[in-house]
Amino acid sequence: MKKLLSIIIPSYNESSYLPELINKIESVRIDKKVFDLEIIVVDDGSTDNTQEVLSKIENIKIIYQKNSGKGGAVQKGIKHCSGDYILIQDADLEYDPNDYPQLLKPILGQEKIAVFGSRPKKINNKNSFFKDKHTKQGYAPYFMNKLLCFLFLILYKIKLTDPLTGYKIYDKKFFLENNIISNGFEADHEITIKLIKSKYKIIDIPINYNPRSKQEGKKINYIDGIKAIITMLKFYK
Repeated sequence: MKKLLSIIIPSYNESSYLPELINKIESVRIDKKVFDLEIIVVDDGSTDNTQEVLSKIENIKIIYQKNSGKGGAVQKGIKHCSGDYILIQDADLEYDPNDYPQLLKPILGQEKIAVFGSRPKKINNKNSFFKDKHTKQGYAPYFMNKLLCFLFLILYKIKLTDPLTGYKIYDKKFFLENNIISNGFEADHEITIKLIKSKYKIIDIPINYNPRSKQEGKKINYIDGIKAIITMLKFYK
């Protein structure tokens, strides 16, 4: 029986990336005998020309909301999706939709599985002491990712390689059983914690990564890192 994959794209002022991104998603070679696709863009109160750009793109579902953060946009998309599985796709082009087939493989015929795309597993920078760091990635996000890996291991007894990844696949059933209350980037960590507590198996799959700079529109910052740590402590019981 075919499954429906809902691709949820939370977007804030990413109009310059959306057309190319959606073209890439639509051109991915996913087995149509196994999956149908549903593309949902959640415009999180953008102040650029996102609405105009989206109005010209066919075969997508568009949801507009007041700005509430990535977590709020993702939750909005989940509430309006029809899929059996949910794939979160950042609106920029840091992540490559051509990785979808590899990300989808582990979930077929499995119960209580979540898939995280792992950037460090793919990177092998032989000319650097930090072999799993992309040459264009900043040191602050790199070390924050390492710190979060350490905290997940110490607090939740799970070994993750990339908790900050922008590629994650979830079973829709998980969200019917768990209420996510965080609105910002820290919502990712609340979800991960509740996956662990709900006895889901998290599988890391190597993915491609092309980081962008703050000048190119990257929005996550050190405050989001602090919120991530607070979230991990908040839900630790």
